[in-house]
Amino acid sequence: MNLLLHAVSLLDYYVVLTQHNVVPENNSAPSLGESGLFNRIAVLRAERGISRQKLADAVGVNYQTIGFLERGDYGPSLKLTLQIAAFFGLPVEAIFSLEPFKPLSEQVYGTKMESKR
Repeated sequence: MNLLLHAVSLLDYYVVLTQHNVVPENNSAPSLGESGLFNRIAVLRAERGISRQKLADAVGVNYQTIGFLERGDYGPSLKLTLQIAAFFGLPVEAIFSLEPFKPLSEQVYGTKMESKR
């Protein structure tokens, strides 16, 4: 099962972030941006309580680079992609994708979440 972020429903995204006291800087889910690459870096960091700085130090980049990656403003090199995957102990395809990801709730439970509005 792929455990990836980007097209995660806002509810899934905010549940994970608020449980770990991580608030997106622009108060929205990450966008595809210029890179054309979807990722779940922000959710993985939130799940594990890891700061951008800690991840950046572990993979040898500036913490701002992690923010650029999370927003899709920057596409990582193959080396950086592999380093991030190794850091989280997950396969690359569990973190990065060329296609939008299904919401986590749909992946885990097999059903789409309905809006409570």
